[in-house]
Amino acid sequence: MAAKVFESIGKLGLGLAVAAELIANSLATAGDGLIELRKLEAAEDIAYQLSRSRNITYLPSGQSVLLQLPQ
Repeated sequence: MAAKVFESIGKLGLGLAVAAELIANSLATAGDGLIELRKLEAAEDIAYQLSRSRNITYLPSGQSVLLQLPQ
């Protein structure tokens, strides 16, 4: 039983190594444009989800927000 578990772990490790090599070769050949696109899509989804939350308030960066507060 334990031998089969160790064999499975070894095969999984080999599969992950092959997958990493394929990804590295693809990035070297075609560039990382698709990854950047996925990052933008994820950021858009996060921004949408936060905009739908009632307890989230957007504050722009910088201290100009403090200058616009009524006294």
